[in-house]
Amino acid sequence: MASKRLTLSTQVQNKLQERIMNGTYGKDEYLPSESSLSDEFGVSRTTVRDAVGALVEKGMLQRRQGKGILVIDRTTDVATASLRNMMLRGPYTVAEFLETREMIEKQVAFFAASRATPAQIDEMQTTIDRMIASAHIISQYIQYDLEFHTQMAKASQNHLLVMVYDAISPLLGQMIRHVVLAAGTVEEEMRYHSKILECVRMGDGDGAQQRTMEHDACSAQMFRDSIEANIRLDELIMRI
Repeated sequence: MASKRLTLSTQVQNKLQERIMNGTYGKDEYLPSESSLSDEFGVSRTTVRDAVGALVEKGMLQRRQGKGILVIDRTTDVATASLRNMMLRGPYTVAEFLETREMIEKQVAFFAASRATPAQIDEMQTTIDRMIASAHIISQYIQYDLEFHTQMAKASQNHLLVMVYDAISPLLGQMIRHVVLAAGTVEEEMRYHSKILECVRMGDGDGAQQRTMEHDACSAQMFRDSIEANIRLDELIMRI
C-alpha cells in the first residue's frame, strides 16, 4: 500500500509541478485546497499532502498556517544548498574543489570582461579598496575577498554560474580562513584582484582569464602548503 501511495504521490507531484512551471498556478498565488485537489485527482488527501510536501522541499510551495498552500520560488536557494551538501557528503577532495574553482572563476572573468557594467566595475574596485584597508583583519579580508569574486560572478551575467559560485563560496571562505591563519599573511596588496579587474575594465577577456588563473594558482599553492590535497572536503571542514 505504501508503495502504491508513493507512486500516486509522485504522479500528483508531477502534475502540480507542471502547472506551476506553465503558470497555471502563478507565483504568490494559492493552490486549490487539499480537499479540492484530492477530488480532482481522485486520490486521498494523504497522497496530495505527500505531493505538496515534496514540492515544499524543492522550494516551489510553502504552507501558510490558516491560509493554504502558496506558490513561491526558492528553487535557486534549494539548488544552491543541495549542491553544497552534495560536495560535503560525496567523496570529493580539496584538489578537486580547487580545480573546479579555477574552471568557474576563469570563465566568470572571461564573461565579465565583455559584460560587466560600469557600476559593477566601480563596485568591484570599492571592494578591492576595502580588502587593502582590512588586510590585517582576517575576518573582514575574507569577507571582501569572497565579495569580490561574487561580484565578478554577477558581472558575468550568467545566473547559473552565480548559483554555482554561491554554492562553493562558504566552503571556500572556510578554506581561505584556514590558509590565512596558517600562513599568517594574505596576498600582498591584492595585486591579483587588481590585475583581474583592470583586464575586465579594458574588456580583455583573455587577459582576465589569465590573471585569474595566476591568482588561483597562487591560492592553490597556499592551500597545498597547509592542507592535504587528497583530503576529502567533509574531513577538512570537520578539522577547521
